[in-house]
Amino acid sequence: MGFMKDSASENNRYLEGKGIIFRNSEEPTQTMQELDFVADAISELQKTKEALRESEEKYRMLFSNVPLGILHFDSNAIITNCNENFANILDLQKEGITGKYLNEVIDLHLVSAIENALSGTIGHYEGDFVSKASGKITYVRVNFAPIILDSGLNNGGVGIFEDITERKQIEKIFFHDIMNTAGSLLNFTELLEEEDQNIEEKKELFQVFGSLAKRIINELNTHRHLLTSGKNEIKLNIKKIHSVSFINGMIDLFDHPDIFSSRKINVSNECEDIEFETDETILSRIIGNMIKNSIEASSPDEKITLKCSLKNNMIGFSVHNSVVMPDEIQQQLFTHSVSTKGAGRGLGIYSVKYLTETYLHGSVSFTSTKERGTTFIVSYPLKYSNEEVSI
Repeated sequence: MGFMKDSASENNRYLEGKGIIFRNSEEPTQTMQELDFVADAISELQKTKEALRESEEKYRMLFSNVPLGILHFDSNAIITNCNENFANILDLQKEGITGKYLNEVIDLHLVSAIENALSGTIGHYEGDFVSKASGKITYVRVNFAPIILDSGLNNGGVGIFEDITERKQIEKIFFHDIMNTAGSLLNFTELLEEEDQNIEEKKELFQVFGSLAKRIINELNTHRHLLTSGKNEIKLNIKKIHSVSFINGMIDLFDHPDIFSSRKINVSNECEDIEFETDETILSRIIGNMIKNSIEASSPDEKITLKCSLKNNMIGFSVHNSVVMPDEIQQQLFTHSVSTKGAGRGLGIYSVKYLTETYLHGSVSFTSTKERGTTFIVSYPLKYSNEEVSI
């Protein structure tokens, strides 16, 4: 019995040290209350731990799945963590990034924004980000923010990278295409000023003015929609059209020798009239760029031929001219700004590929030989689907 009393006394002293006081074993009601208090405290602690685990799990899921590149760095500018999206922008494996100094992996254009974060202020950057590993260029919008502890010390910072390459591609293509359309409108305006135009010719020009003005409005509306929609949310203006009617409308815009240096644009006798679904504004930009490219590549008095046909349940549009492209141009044709027309040009053909594959779920191809000249071909499903398709 003496041993039992000694053990109870030791337990009481232990609990007293923990802030829980048992008066004596002869007070069962108070003892039960104190035990209840202990049970409640343990329960609350368990709930707190579970809430913390849940919060950490939510953070990990957000960190991993958010469609942004995120990195953490300490006050010595050493990267302590990053997600896969950031690794993709750097074109590196995540394991090869953590533990490195920022200046080992970050484009030098971002140095000023990083210094802001390390000094306790917000840093911003928007522009090209060049991967030091591969030279891959990504157009990014970046915010750097400091992490300030309760003590006021700077504990490093966080960087959030948004890949806006697609948005910039859309902008470049849009401005290229809208300038082409506006340029055509200006050319026709100059024709109207000529005094030798008869009534019928002027009437025809006014009809072209209307078509071009409508096309500009449609391009502006389409561009606005592409910029304000996520890629998976884009709802194009899909409707049924007929291939021959569409081709004839394109001919009306371009078949004017006074403007296009006597180049003759015609429709092939083999052109098939096919009903299909598409966004006519985007398709007009694609075919318009193909025609304009052929006009600029060919010599005066040369013939340019448009054709539409059905193959493998796909509708194909082709534009042909008799000029062969140099081999070095053919190998890089669909790259940004590669052109036979000089440095910094060639966005029109890139636009053809980008708009065709990204929005109309089609494919682009070409052939170019001395014997047969150059033909660009775009092909599309007869029925448009919101789901991307593999071509």
